[in-house]
Amino acid sequence: MGGAVVDTGDSGVKAPDGGWGWAVLFGCFVITGFSYAFPKAVSVFFKELIREFGVGYSDTAWISSILLAMLYGSGPICSILVNRFGCRPVMMVGGLFASLGMILASFATNIIHIYLCTGVITGLGLALNFQPSLIMLNRYFSEKRPLANGTTKTMEVVKMGRSKPLRLKSLKA
Repeated sequence: MGGAVVDTGDSGVKAPDGGWGWAVLFGCFVITGFSYAFPKAVSVFFKELIREFGVGYSDTAWISSILLAMLYGSGPICSILVNRFGCRPVMMVGGLFASLGMILASFATNIIHIYLCTGVITGLGLALNFQPSLIMLNRYFSEKRPLANGTTKTMEVVKMGRSKPLRLKSLKA
C-alpha cells in the first residue's frame, strides 16, 4: 500500500539557516497569506454572488467551506505527490490549478460552477502550494526554524487585516 518517509539518521546535509532560505521564507509568507486569507475573503463577494446566481446565503457559504475542505483534506494526496515528485513540481502544478480555478470561475453561469472551480480546483491548487511550502521551510531552517515558522504564520494576520475594510464595506453596501 503506501509508505511513510522515515528519517533514519543524519543525512549529512545541514539546513543553511539563511542565504536562499530567506527567499524561501518570503515565498512561504506569501503562500500562507493566500492559502488562509483567500477562503475568508470570499465573503467580500457574498452579496454579489447571491444576487448574480439567485441563491441563498447558505448556498454561497459553501464556496469557502469546499475550498477549506480541499485545502486541509487533500493533505495525504499532497504528501504522496511530494514524496514521489518533490516540492517544486507539486507547487508548480498547485499554482496552475489555483490560477485555472479562478479563471474558470470567472466564466461561471451557476453556483455549481463556482463550487467546482473555486472550491475544488482552486482549493486543491492552494493545498498543493501550502503544504509543500511548510516542508521547504523546514529544509532551509534548522536553528532559526521557530522564527521562520512564526514569520510565515503572521501573514494570515497581515492579509486579514488588509481585507477587513473590504469586508466591512461590502456588508454596508
